[in-house]
Amino acid sequence: MNMTLGIVCYKLQQNYQIETNISIKREHFVKGFRIWKGELLEENILYICSTQPSQYREWQQKMHIGINYNDSVTETRSFYISIKNSIDIYELINALQEIFQEFYDWRTTMENLFHQQADFVTILNTLEQTYDMVSILVDKNLKYIAMSDSFSLYNDWVGETGIMPLELVNELMTDVPFRNAIHRNKAAIYRNENFKSVSYYYNIKINGQYEARLLISNKIHTDFYGGLALVEYIGKNLTKILGYHNEEKEQEIVLYEFYNLVKDLLHGMPKTTEEIRQYLSIRGWERTHTYQIYLFQFIKEENATVTKRYYQTEIERIFKNCCVFTEEEKFCCIQNLSLTPSDAWDIHQAVSVFLRENLCKTGISQQFTDLALLHQYYLEAENALSLGLNSQSTSWYYQFEEMMLPYILHQAALELDAHQLYHPAIRTLIQYDQKENSEMVRTVYEYMKHRYNVTQTAQTLFIHRTSMLFRLQRIEILTGIDWDNWEERLHLALTFELMKKVGEFKDK
Repeated sequence: MNMTLGIVCYKLQQNYQIETNISIKREHFVKGFRIWKGELLEENILYICSTQPSQYREWQQKMHIGINYNDSVTETRSFYISIKNSIDIYELINALQEIFQEFYDWRTTMENLFHQQADFVTILNTLEQTYDMVSILVDKNLKYIAMSDSFSLYNDWVGETGIMPLELVNELMTDVPFRNAIHRNKAAIYRNENFKSVSYYYNIKINGQYEARLLISNKIHTDFYGGLALVEYIGKNLTKILGYHNEEKEQEIVLYEFYNLVKDLLHGMPKTTEEIRQYLSIRGWERTHTYQIYLFQFIKEENATVTKRYYQTEIERIFKNCCVFTEEEKFCCIQNLSLTPSDAWDIHQAVSVFLRENLCKTGISQQFTDLALLHQYYLEAENALSLGLNSQSTSWYYQFEEMMLPYILHQAALELDAHQLYHPAIRTLIQYDQKENSEMVRTVYEYMKHRYNVTQTAQTLFIHRTSMLFRLQRIEILTGIDWDNWEERLHLALTFELMKKVGEFKDK
């Protein structure tokens, strides 16, 4: 944005009585000023002169500033600002220098704010602080997006709550000039005859669609020089910011749909192949990529609730290509292994550090290659974590691959008492041991553990090999165990694991 003659007029008239032929409805740009000494005039330069200049043709084509200057011949073709009250030429030079410097400083500040995509209130307040203009940004539904600090002080229709009154909304919606103004693509002046007010406005359009309007006015709602340039400059830059925010919002909506799909699959809600393909493509994922689930739980529940966003960000940083959800004070991370760097050791190390530093445990599913099966593998991670917390409290993470047998035993005893599932031979031997104070149950366990080797089993039990053979004979008579039957051996092995689970047997 270049300095305009309108802004020069606006600032000069705050301190001096001026006379000018510059139109409020037009803007002429100027890049500097100098004293006129009769040389060939440059374009877009303000020339300060204390006497009437010569009638050069070049002069008539240029912008200039005159002290008590008025030329009826050139007035209609050149632009002047005459200082009517007594003023020294060097005082005028100093005034212009301050005006230009203030403008350049303001523009630099504004460019930084636009670049940083600062909040709208800060942008509008920067205009108010420098040029004493109050402003407001209103969306297409006449709802306020932002306003400068003093706007409501000079516009009583805003109301104490910062909401436009319904009667004003109705009036504006039926006002033909107001509706027609929506089609304007440049800065313009809007005059409200009912309120006898003047505002400069700029329509903000995103992809050709009207989205919002910027209104700028002085505090007495009259025409003012430079208004068109100011509102157009700020309006264009606000359009860029709103456009960026809209893109971000659209991206958030798209990602929201992606996360919703994954979350639905996580909870077992069926989806069509096309739905899965469509929404996974948003992130570059495919249904047949390789996935794995990590379910995190903090030892202290408040850790997971106080700074959830922090933990979620940290998990996303570790796994990179992943989705992270909160599930009842737990964090569920779905990692896309197909899009993850191959150095799994670094990830393993980072996870270990995260778990220790944050007093956290994690259950890990097996890897799988069909995201439609997400719910089943989530249950793996959930069960691995639950079983691990109960049986291996000193560990930090629990892989379902290593928790399959505990899971099977846990599931087996969900409806029936574990004792009901013991092999009948073991129940018989438990009663016999209690009655005879013998070790028949232990003998069966060690015999199976040592792969039915009589000598090794006898050594473990600290008995003679002949005594071991006698025990086996006695066991077979009491129970009828068939050591050659695979199903019987499997049932016996599971019985010992159930006995360990309920605390009735320990592996020495």
